[in-house]
This record gives sequence, C-alpha cells and structure tokens, in this order.
Amino acid sequence: MNPRLRLGAAATLALALITSTLAGATSAQAMQVADPPGPDERRNALTTATSLMLAEPAALKAAAQDEFTLSSAVTGVRGLQFLTYSRTHQGLPVYGGDVVVGTDESGAVVNTVTTGQRATIDVSVKARVTAAAAAVAARKHLGTEAASVATPKLVVHAATATPKLTWEVVVTAADRPSILHVFVDARTGKVVDSWDEVRAGTGNGHHVGTVSIDTTPSYTMRDPNRPGVQCGGQNGQPFTKTTDTWGNGSGTNMETACVDALYGAQKQWDMMREWLGRNGVNGSGGGYPARVGLSAVNAYWYGSYANFGRNQAGSSQLTSIDVVAHEFGHGVFQFSGGGGAGSGNEAGGLNESTGDIFGALTEAYANNASDPADYLVGEKVNLAGNGPIRNMYNPQALNHPNCYSAQIPNTEVHAAAGPQNHWFYLVAEGTNPAGKPASTRCDGGGAITGIGIRKAGEIFMTGLNAKTQPWTHAKARVATLNAARTLYTGCAEYNVVKAAWDGINVRPQAGEQPCNQGNEFSMTLNPASGSTQPGGTATTTVSTTVTSGSAQSITLRASGLPSGVTASFSPATIQAGQSSTLTLTTSANSPQGAHAITVTADGADVDRTATYNLQLGEVADDFSVTVTPSSASVQPGSSATTTLATQITSGDAQSVALTASGAPAGVTVTFSPQTINSGQSSTVTVATTANVTPGTYPITLNADGVSVDRTATFTLTVGSDQGGDAWAPWTPYAAGDVVTHQGSSYRCLQAHTSLPGWEPNLVPALWQRI
Repeated sequence: MNPRLRLGAAATLALALITSTLAGATSAQAMQVADPPGPDERRNALTTATSLMLAEPAALKAAAQDEFTLSSAVTGVRGLQFLTYSRTHQGLPVYGGDVVVGTDESGAVVNTVTTGQRATIDVSVKARVTAAAAAVAARKHLGTEAASVATPKLVVHAATATPKLTWEVVVTAADRPSILHVFVDARTGKVVDSWDEVRAGTGNGHHVGTVSIDTTPSYTMRDPNRPGVQCGGQNGQPFTKTTDTWGNGSGTNMETACVDALYGAQKQWDMMREWLGRNGVNGSGGGYPARVGLSAVNAYWYGSYANFGRNQAGSSQLTSIDVVAHEFGHGVFQFSGGGGAGSGNEAGGLNESTGDIFGALTEAYANNASDPADYLVGEKVNLAGNGPIRNMYNPQALNHPNCYSAQIPNTEVHAAAGPQNHWFYLVAEGTNPAGKPASTRCDGGGAITGIGIRKAGEIFMTGLNAKTQPWTHAKARVATLNAARTLYTGCAEYNVVKAAWDGINVRPQAGEQPCNQGNEFSMTLNPASGSTQPGGTATTTVSTTVTSGSAQSITLRASGLPSGVTASFSPATIQAGQSSTLTLTTSANSPQGAHAITVTADGADVDRTATYNLQLGEVADDFSVTVTPSSASVQPGSSATTTLATQITSGDAQSVALTASGAPAGVTVTFSPQTINSGQSSTVTVATTANVTPGTYPITLNADGVSVDRTATFTLTVGSDQGGDAWAPWTPYAAGDVVTHQGSSYRCLQAHTSLPGWEPNLVPALWQRI
C-alpha cells in the first residue's frame, strides 16, 4: 500500500493515510544504504511533502479530480530523501504528471518540488477511438513486424503543453530489441508520443583480469548480496557449475564474459552505495540480470535486464566495466524521478549520457589496473576498427557535438549524449586538469577548475533524482544547480556547475536560484491575483519553502496598497517553510481598476518579494473559445462532431451566437445549441455529402458575443488522413461474432469496429481464441 491523497481533501485524512501506510514506504531492504533514514525521518518527509502538496495545488497544476500516490521513496547523497508521487485523473494514470519532492535528511525541510506537467488537466475521459483501433495505430507506428501488442489502456498524456486522453499501447518488435510504449489520441486516433524501454547502445568489452566476484554458495552466478544481480546466457538463467572458479580468460568464453559483467555490475552497485547514497539500480534495493552471448555487435538495456553481444571481429564480448555500467546506467535513469525513460532525441541523448557518466564513475571507483579510469566509452576493444565510440572531454573528436544547440532535439541519441558528457567532464576535471586531457568551453569563457569525479557524480545523481518528463538540458541545469546548493556549504561547487553549463551553451533558465552562502527560502502566492468590488475583500495564501540551509524567521508586509485598502497577515511572522493568509480589505471609496501589490517576506538572512494583482470594481466582459477535438477525418457522406467550449476570462457572462465559415461545397456545420452564454458549450456537427471533394479544409467557428467576438479553427480531412494512407470502411463486430485469422478462430468479447487487416490475436481484451 502507498500513501494517496487528493488535493482539496481534508489534510487530516491525507496525513492519516500516510501514517497508516508508513510501513509500506519503509520496508526493510536486503542491502541497506549507509545511514538510511529511520521511521521518524521518513515520516517527517511524508508529512512535509503532503502538507506542501495540499497547500500548493496550483503550482502542481492539480485538478480537483487528481489523486496522488507515493510510488517511490529513494535516499540520495548524505541522506537526502526523494519522494515520487504518481498522479491519476478521474482514476486514469497520468503520464508526465509525477511530482517529485526532495527533503533534507531529517525530512523536515523541502529542497525541491518538481513536476513535468505543464497544464491543469481538463479532458473528457470518454474515448472515441476504440482500443482495437489504437492497437492498429501503435502497430503501424512501430514500423516493422510486431511480435506482440499488449492490451491498450487509457491514460492521460500530460508531458506536452496540452494534456490529452490517450491509449497507451506496448508493442514489441519481432526483428529487433524494442518494447515501445505508443500513446494514441483516444479522440483522433493519431499517435501523440512514444518511448522505448530498450536503450540500444554499442561498446567495447574486455576482461578485467583475475578478480573476486560474489556468487551463491551453490556455485551459481547469482549475487547473494545484491538482489536481482546475476549473469547467464540468452535463456535468462544464471550459469552454474561444480566449483566457484569461473572463466578461462578467453574473449570468446561466455563464463569469462559473465565474470566481466558481474564484476562491473557489483562495482557499480558499491560505487552508488558509497559515493551516491543510492541503494541499487532502482534506488530501492533492487538490481537486474545480465545476459551474455547476444549474437550481435551490440549491447543494450531491455527495461528489466542488460544484454551484451560481441565486437565486430568476434574476439571479445562487450562486457568491459564502462559498457556494463553504461547499460545498467540506463536502468538508473529509468528508475530515477518520474516518467521512466522518456521520449524524444533530447531525452534519449541525456539517457545515453547518463550511461556514459555511470561508466566513468564506475571505472574511477573500481580503480582496476586492467582498465584504468578515463573518460572514453568502450576504449578497450576496437569495436569496428575505429577505437572508442564516444569521447567525453571532446565529443567532436568522434563527430559528436560538444555544445548544446537547437539541433540537439533532432540529433541521433548517441551523438546527442555529447553536450552533457562534455558538461560532466568540465565539472569533474575542468578545462586544464593535471595529468588528464584538456577540454575547451563552447562559449569562450574562462578556465574551469574541476571539483573531482565523486562530487560531480553526487551532483549529477541528486539532479537526476528530480527528473520529470520531458527531461531536457534546461531542466538538468536547474536540477544540478539546486543539487549543488543543497549538498555543499558555500558556492564553490555551485559556481563550477554553473560555469560548466554555460560552457556547453546551456543558458540560465527561469526559476534558477542564485547561490548565497546563508540560509535561503522561496515564496509563492496562491492565487497570484483576485478581484472584488469596493468595500469587499480578497485573500491569498503566502507559502514559503526552505531552499538551502536552515529555516529562518520571516516577517510579512505589503506595499503599493491603493487608497482605502489595508492588508493583514495571519500570522504576520512565520518560519521559512510555513504559510500565512493575506487578506486585503477595501473601502467603498477605494479606486477601481487594476492594482499591483507587492508582498515582501523579510527574512533574518534574505528577503523575497512577490506581486499580487488586485482588480477592483467592474471589468470588461470577455471569454475564450476552445474546440475539442480540433480536427477529424471522415469518408465522403459521413460526419464528425466536436465540442466548442467557452470560458469567461473577465467580467460577467454574455450571450454568444455561433456560426461557421469557410466550409467547402458539400459540407454543412450545425450547432446544438446555436446560442449559448459564455461559460457554456455547444456540440458541433460537421456533415459531408457523398460528392464532397476529398481534401483537408480549415473551417472557422465564430463565437459572436455581445461585447466581443472570438473564433476557433476546426480542420476537416475528407477521404484520407494527412499521412496519405487511403481510408477504408471499418468493420463492425458484435459480441459473440467469430472470425478466423491465420487458421485460428476468435470470439468477439464486446462490440466494436476495426480496420480491415487488423489481427484479433493482438487485442486479447476484445477477442478470445477458441
């Protein structure tokens, strides 16, 4: 069981849920991190996080129908605690809606609060596209033969600017390693997003010499101290024998390959525990198997295990320390923060870079004479006759970009690892380290003195624990700067991290906090604006969060008050991390109009300000218009429907008349109802005749109000979709219908329609083999 809360529910209920389920969040782990948080510290963290989330739903883009469930509780460097809450909306999972709350070791002070969601969810949870149609679209998106298609499930996709109701379909490929998560718009049938659990990479393997590895007493290549860690062949079973002596040193011997793989995985685990405060690959005491003998010049992370092949010459397996740590580093990326591996080339490049960084960290920690630490990836075996596959101090030496640019989101993921790899080297070693290769800045800035690879790893891992979707270089900059401020006293480390990001052309970001050597806090107003008539009142909540150091005493005051307006705080003095209610009381003679009021928090060490926008008196009547969905594809003679919704943006409701323009011959548009009040909605039906000319037509929907007019565009495609594929009639099926496919019979379990050529065996939720 996990703590769960709905923002807006009683705080006492939420805290009771957390208290009653604390055992589930603090279960014993097989291999403990040094000085893990005790029950009191974890309870403090849960209580602190819950109080913050209840106090600031607007900052989390939370809707009234959202619920949050604690999905992971991970300990980081020096006991920092990171709580990840998954989000559901009306019972549906929300991809990209995770919230990560970071606290100090005691659990009493919040250091970071992040969510990848960019807008409050306001979508219908009723799908127009069937699960079967979503499965067909996902299979097509895979671009190759599918080995299997899992039962589609409805989720809200909220990792982009506008949340959408989607079907999430997991498709595996028949001809390559791929577990592709495809998100299909449940109203239009278009693919919105996708991400792959499998992170394919290339690397050079070599033997680490005569080493000790942990195996079970029964002489099985299964680690008795690190849960889940084992090594074997392609059948997934660990190797066994009658002695505890493994391998013969040959580059073609699979036992030898597993010696390399287990040694690398165990050194990585120990490095994470001792340097990064992390307990296993998943952060909660869990590791994953390695498989060797893959018949390919490749190695990859498969979402739940790592698979290792050979070099091009066939003389060595790809199980060197850095390659092994790289592949399991993909697992660390997947299980850090919220949102899994993420989609897009920029997130993919950061994922690949994470693997490279873990390879460099593990090599440095292992200090193995057969594989000295460096910042080259796969340097020991000449994979394809070209030496190492990536260079972290000078990526462009291998034709990878040293610097971040607008091209990175369109750059192949392994090459896109270049900028963050370069950043990590600048942080760890600087521009001119003694005894190591020099590295240059992209911005022509001054020399950087590195802080050492262990500190660089601490900062990188702490930043990664705050990962949200979609993960970007900009977010990584903010997260690692926050990490440096949290982990170290003073600003030396912070300044190096900042100079390194500047040095690869990742510029300062909104919300980036400066480094001060004393105690600091942030302040927010919720809401940040309000309105009332003269003689009335307006209220807002002033919330503070400790961002570094310790809590300090804060005195609250307001300035810029218009005539006749007074401000009162309850309470007027708080500790950083606490909240207060601001009440603005106006008089009958207060001047009407918009007024910007400055709220100041005078702290013992630092001061913070925020602006509250007060509207006094009458405002102009206005409204906005949205169309959902904003497009549709139909066959000639068919129709499509959409919803035109209006929302009052200021003033009072007004009468709005609805019309359409720009419809081609053979297309009619009707509204039900034709006239509404702003704040209401109307159903729009777009009907076509059998003779309408195929094509794509933008249709303007006009909302003519009493005081203002607004428009929106609905795009109608007749005859084919925008990808150019010919549309065909869908076949309706009733429950109990029987079809034959590839010699097998299937019975329909529920009524639905499907495109011709789809395979019933791919959708077990709708068809049963008989």
